[in-house]
Amino acid sequence: MYDAIPYNGSLMRDAGVTVSYNSDDAELARRLNLEAAKATKYGGVPEEEALKFVTINPAKQLRIDGSVGSIEVGKDADLVVWSASPLSGLSRCEQTWVDGRRYFDRTEDEAARKTAATMRAALVQKILGGTEPMADADEDQKDPRPREIWRQDEDGGACDCGAGMYLRR
Repeated sequence: MYDAIPYNGSLMRDAGVTVSYNSDDAELARRLNLEAAKATKYGGVPEEEALKFVTINPAKQLRIDGSVGSIEVGKDADLVVWSASPLSGLSRCEQTWVDGRRYFDRTEDEAARKTAATMRAALVQKILGGTEPMADADEDQKDPRPREIWRQDEDGGACDCGAGMYLRR
């Protein structure tokens, strides 16, 4: 590992070796597509070939490429739908499919987060809102209306992140 170079995969590929990247680290294993991107950046490997370093090539080396490693009829395919090239650090996962079932969808997730934030804000409001009178600038005048305390995130949704706290009457 200490002697590794970012263009090692491309050198091995150019020498005719079937190259695959893997990791026993749970964090790095989740980002092998970015490791494949290094072969493109540092070694000039075409993107499609670099993706093979983390898809079909490992399956070939394990001799399980008949059932996994590429998207073909009859194969088991767990896959990710990206917002752009999977080799870009700016791409986002839009959908995740496992065993033919959608496990994650960004659009549904965003809607669910907004619903949860609204529900949470309502619960916090119910707990904190009460009917306690509020003091105005003049301590002798009390406002009998219930107070509403809520927070708002940068997208306008309610949250408890402290991004902004507002007091409404």
